[in-house]
Amino acid sequence: MSRPARIGLVLGGGGLVGHAWHVGVLAGIAETTGWSACSAALVVGTSAGAVVGAELRCGLHPAELLAPGAGAAPSEVPRPVLGPRSYRPATATMVVRGLRRPRQASLGLVAAGLLPRGRRDAAIITDAVAGLAPGGLPWPPGLWVCATRLHDGERVVLRAGTWSDLGQAVAASCAMAGFFAPVPIAGHDHVDGGARSVTNADVVAGEDLDLVVVSSPMSLGAGGGRRPTGLAARAAHRRRLGHGARLAREVAQVRRQGTPVVVVEPGPDDVAVMGGCGASMDFERRSAVGRQARFTAVHRFTSTPLAEVAAVLASAASPGRPRSASGLAVP
Repeated sequence: MSRPARIGLVLGGGGLVGHAWHVGVLAGIAETTGWSACSAALVVGTSAGAVVGAELRCGLHPAELLAPGAGAAPSEVPRPVLGPRSYRPATATMVVRGLRRPRQASLGLVAAGLLPRGRRDAAIITDAVAGLAPGGLPWPPGLWVCATRLHDGERVVLRAGTWSDLGQAVAASCAMAGFFAPVPIAGHDHVDGGARSVTNADVVAGEDLDLVVVSSPMSLGAGGGRRPTGLAARAAHRRRLGHGARLAREVAQVRRQGTPVVVVEPGPDDVAVMGGCGASMDFERRSAVGRQARFTAVHRFTSTPLAEVAAVLASAASPGRPRSASGLAVP
């Protein structure tokens, strides 16, 4: 008898709106297949995805996280920390490196170097994650948190055995350049893991997984829809398409290793609810985004193209009915 399918879960960045997207998507998947993301063999989280990953590993079901105030998502914008405002770039080294190797550096990395160091204390995230387990939170197995080392722009994947403070790691992964103060880990300052890639899906390439589910709130799926009107809307549209192109390269790398991947990303109807780039920290949108994301996931995972994927997830939810995902074709 074959073993139950090992499911990997990649959760991208996206602020408070991205957190709501993840929760809605995962609740919809659970509703249609019976598979709970809490049981994923490996969870890779970036920024908002790192918060959701910590919540899942602490045993919070996605349906629970749909409730207002549940989990570790902040409920208020943190105030600036004390200290003088600076207009100096956070690090010139990363800017120079990005300009010398433009094909390897994302705009996020260059921006993270150019923007001044943020003045808001990321401890609001550290404390919220620690509050998930008041008696003490050891690093849960099967959780990887992606951050960006500030001085050189290198991706750092924090996991059990490499760092022990989960709250600090998640805060580093969420430390948006120019907004939050960088978070020190192992003697180096770190900022948002999304500065390099909003998904970092390629880190699961070559892992012993039968299927990888990617939830990507900041990209745009299914051809991108019509080009919107208005300068700001067009800029946000291009930004989403750029994130989608990078994600496609990462997914191709995972698939070349023989692992099927299914990507859940917003379509035009979802983006209309989520808002533009500046709405990622809009507290008022969270409930509507969660409902919309749940609807989208239910629709997708009950559709014919994803019938086999849904069956694999259902089998993973029912250990008595193991099913291999070998050879699975994912659109």
